[in-house]
Amino acid sequence: MKRGDIGIALVLIAVVAWFGISKFMGEDGAAKGTYAMIEVNGKHYDTVALTEEPRDIEIRTERGYNLLRVSREGIEMVESDCPDQLCVGFGHVHDDHDTIVCLPNRVFVEVTGDQVEGSEPDAVVS
Repeated sequence: MKRGDIGIALVLIAVVAWFGISKFMGEDGAAKGTYAMIEVNGKHYDTVALTEEPRDIEIRTERGYNLLRVSREGIEMVESDCPDQLCVGFGHVHDDHDTIVCLPNRVFVEVTGDQVEGSEPDAVVS
């Protein structure tokens, strides 16, 4: 091997090691969200910070009941009376643009990096 080949090999090994260490340490490149926007029936319901003390948010509508739990780990749907219970299986979501959706009860939760003022949609097409 020539001196230049050894230099290229060392740079390549360093880059691969850096990616491996960052992946192992949990820095997978996904931005950590700091807020969760909750929509019910297509309308803004609440925006909560994910860094605050753990708390539960009950959502009761004519369509059903959902219980969200907010903590430092993220936000999760812990209870729902919908028939399929898919929304309960999402677990904690905490990365930017992660979502929890309960279609039967029309509850939508999205993690976002910034608090959004006036988060209602611009238009609703029916």
